[in-house]
Amino acid sequence: MSRRLAFLTALGLGSAALAADPITLQTLTPTSGTGAELLLDGNPATGWSPEGDPAEEGVLLRFEKPVSLDGVVLRTCTGTPELTASLYLNGAEEASASSQKIGAEEKALKFNKRELRSIFVRVRLASGAKACLGEIVLLQGGKPQPVKAPRMVSGRVEASSVLTPADAYHPGFLFDSRLDFGWAEGSKGPGTGESFTLTLDAPVEITALELWNGYQRSDDHFQKNARAKKLAVSADGGAPVSLDVKDASGVQTLKLPAPMKGRVWKVSVEQVYPGKRYPDMVLSELRLVDAQGPLGVRTPDGDERKHALEAGLKGSPLAKVANQRWLGRCAPSDAEARSDRQLKLRTNNTFVFYDNSGDEASSMSEVLDGAWVVKNASGPWATVELFGRRHRSETNWDPYADTATKDTVRIAGGKLEVARVADLGRQEFEKLVAEWSKGTQSAKVECVGKEGNSYEDLVKSNAFVVRGTAVTDLFASE
Repeated sequence: MSRRLAFLTALGLGSAALAADPITLQTLTPTSGTGAELLLDGNPATGWSPEGDPAEEGVLLRFEKPVSLDGVVLRTCTGTPELTASLYLNGAEEASASSQKIGAEEKALKFNKRELRSIFVRVRLASGAKACLGEIVLLQGGKPQPVKAPRMVSGRVEASSVLTPADAYHPGFLFDSRLDFGWAEGSKGPGTGESFTLTLDAPVEITALELWNGYQRSDDHFQKNARAKKLAVSADGGAPVSLDVKDASGVQTLKLPAPMKGRVWKVSVEQVYPGKRYPDMVLSELRLVDAQGPLGVRTPDGDERKHALEAGLKGSPLAKVANQRWLGRCAPSDAEARSDRQLKLRTNNTFVFYDNSGDEASSMSEVLDGAWVVKNASGPWATVELFGRRHRSETNWDPYADTATKDTVRIAGGKLEVARVADLGRQEFEKLVAEWSKGTQSAKVECVGKEGNSYEDLVKSNAFVVRGTAVTDLFASE
C-alpha cells in the first residue's frame, strides 16, 4: 500500500478516493523553504519547512482548472510543534478557516462548497522556531480527493540580456511557478531579437508552449511593460518556428505546427506589443506541453541566487533582519484605532509588507510584495531597492447606506534605507525620532520613550528603522 493511499485510508477513504480523477495542480509553490512536494506524499514524517521565522509564510496550490471543494485537511510533521494557519481561497481569507490550530492529528478545515482556482495555506504563528507542515488533503463532499502534483523536468536557463538588477528580472523566474515574477530583457530597444535558451537535462518532445505573456504581477504592470507579439522557437539548433502571441493576461497555449523534440530550446522575440510606460519586454511564466500535458522546468538559479545573497549579507545589518517577521513597534494612541504592520525580507529575494489599520468607521488593508535587491549592505544605513505591487483595500461603513469597498493594485517600490537602532546609537536615533515626530510619520514613533519603549528596550528587541517612499516605520521583534 502506498503512503498516500494509507494516509487517505486513515482519513476514512482509501482506494475509492484514488479511483476518482485526480485534481491536477498547476502550481505547488512555497513563499520560502523546501519540501512543498512532500505535502502530497502521504508521509507525515516529512513535509514543508519555511525559511527562518515561519510566521506569515505559506504554500500556494493553484489548479489547472477550477475545482469544487468544501474543505482542506492539514497536519504538522511528526514530532514538530503545533502551528496556527489560515486558508485563503481564490486570494481571499476564509473566515471559517482563519487562525486554526494545526497539530499532529489531522485537522479538517471546512467551508461552504465553491469553485476554486487556488488555495493558499498561510502560517500565522508557530510555537517553535522550526515549523513543519506535514500533509495537505483536499475535500470534496467531505471526502478526500487524489491530487496530482505538477510534472517537472530539470534544466538551466540563460538569456541574451536581463534588465538590471538581474535578481529582480532573472530568466529563471520564467520557470518558478509564480505569475508575479518574470524575465525582463535588458536591451536598449523594444526587445525584438532578444532570446532565452533552456537547456534540459534530457530531451523532450513537445506539442505546444504554455505562456503567461507580459508582466502579470498586476494589470498595471501588464499594461505599462511591453509584451511579446510573436516568438520563434527552435530545438537543438534546428529551424525556428514562429508563433503568434495574444496581447492578453492569463495563460495561453501556443501550439506547434508539428511536434518538436530536443534538449536545447531557444525562444526568440520577433515582435512586441509596446508598453504604455516602459520599453522593456517581459514574460512571466512558461511551461512545455508534451503528449501527457503541461511540463514545468526546475532550474537551480533560485538556490544559487539565494546562497549568493546570504553570503553578501554576512556581517551586514541586513543579515540580522532577513528571514524574520518584524512588527510595527508603535500602536495608535487612540483607543478606537488599530494598526497592524508587518515586514519580512526573505533571502530568496522576495519581500512582503502588511499594513492593516482602521477605526469604527473605516478600515484599510494593504499588501506590498515583490522582489528586493541589496544596493549597499554596509551600515549603519544599509540600502535596498524594492520592485513590487501595492494592493490596497479600503472599506467605509455607513449605517444609512451600503458598505463601500475600493480595491486598487499599483506598481510600487523604490529605495529603502534600513538601520538597526543599536547601530545608530542613542544620539542619532533620538535625532531621527525628533525629526519624524514633527512630520507625517509621527505616529510611527509616538511610543518611543514611554514604558517598554526606551532606547534600551528597543535595542533589546532588535529594533530597526526603515525609511523610503514605500515604507517608513520603526520595527521590532515581538
